[in-house]
Amino acid sequence: MPSPFPGMDPYLEGYLWPDVHHRLATEIARRLGAQIRPRYVARLEITVVEDIYPEVEIGVMYPDIATVEMRDAANNELVTSIEILSPVNKREPGLAKYRDKQRRLREAGIHILEIDWLRRGIRPLQHPRLPQSAYLITLIRAQATRADLWPLQLPDPLPDVPVPLRMPDPDARLQLGPTLQTIYDEAGYDLSIDYSQSPPPPELSPADTTWLQTQLNNTNLPISNLRISNPQ
Repeated sequence: MPSPFPGMDPYLEGYLWPDVHHRLATEIARRLGAQIRPRYVARLEITVVEDIYPEVEIGVMYPDIATVEMRDAANNELVTSIEILSPVNKREPGLAKYRDKQRRLREAGIHILEIDWLRRGIRPLQHPRLPQSAYLITLIRAQATRADLWPLQLPDPLPDVPVPLRMPDPDARLQLGPTLQTIYDEAGYDLSIDYSQSPPPPELSPADTTWLQTQLNNTNLPISNLRISNPQ
């Protein structure tokens, strides 16, 4: 069964996120790998991290499959890094470590595509003109002095975004909507999510709460007596 939302599903931001993170990275690599061969390959960089401020009471260790790498097939040189943010990337001490990694990638002339589908935490990119949004996709091309932004609110469909390679090769194209829908279907997230409850924190605004209730009421999900709490 498909997700009841046209864009990001806020119910995926809770305990399911490590599984979403893993599947999303794998599906992105699969989709891009088919486009960029034979000059490039898509690889996963697996980093094990310790979450010292977990959502539960005890620390957890999990494979943080956050990075999808586009590499030159001939010499294995990194060309583009696709970062899928986790909670540890959006709070200290992980935030500072992640920002340092981004700085080193930019200095090395690597394209960076960042996918932030978590409403909680601190955004790594800070700028007074950065729009307020629930979700944010950021592309910083190698040697560029500005970033391309896709700010997304809860009702917004997920965009197709470019994935730059080396000149003169054209950008690959990543269809984020179908990518998320594929992993939602394959994982059977609809069987695990109780859509009669409020989504994981942070609380939604009154406008988003109203929209979410309407959206769920218009689906064919087996949900009865929806009681989604309004924020105070």
